Amino acid sequence: MIARLRRLISDQLSRPSGVPGRIVAAGMNRGNRAFNDRAIERLEIHAGTRVLDLGFGGGLTFEPLLERGASVVGVDRAQDMVAAAAARHRADVDAGRLSLHAGEVQALPLDDAAVDRVLTVNTVYFWPDLAPGLREIHRVLAPGGRLVIGIRDGSVMERVDPAVFTLRPPDEIAAALGSAGFGSPEVESAPDGTSHLITATR
Repeated sequence: MIARLRRLISDQLSRPSGVPGRIVAAGMNRGNRAFNDRAIERLEIHAGTRVLDLGFGGGLTFEPLLERGASVVGVDRAQDMVAAAAARHRADVDAGRLSLHAGEVQALPLDDAAVDRVLTVNTVYFWPDLAPGLREIHRVLAPGGRLVIGIRDGSVMERVDPAVFTLRPPDEIAAALGSAGFGSPEVESAPDGTSHLITATR
């Protein structure tokens, strides 16, 4: 019973859907607010910056990004999250400030050099292989652009299902960024060591 529940919750964290997905998304928004704020600060956004939020889930970052004058593209693998965000942010979508797409990291529905910044928080656990996703992010990021990846430390992820989550230390992700052609990968860890931000440039 406990194993089945763990798998159910892990699956919903990976790809929220239906009523359970809405509950999970609301919980993620509550739990990730401060973490997302830290990640957004690392992006160094100014008016007119084109930002991709990859795996946006409950859409927690949209408002602070738009308030900074960014234009935002959201890509998420969960169709239910895309539909919910489109309904919730209809005015921003209609005004062209926000565009939303269903898609996977290894095949992003964006043109080359389409964005100036990429933000992805609590998503790389669901990438079976880092290399294809990082190559695709490199493709859609403009030269000189910045990528910020946020992850929780493995020490606080012990209850997730390893069949759904692939947990990696931040140094492994930083090394993969270098292999994918990104420059100057840096790891910034929270004082308590429970979360990490990995930043790199195109």
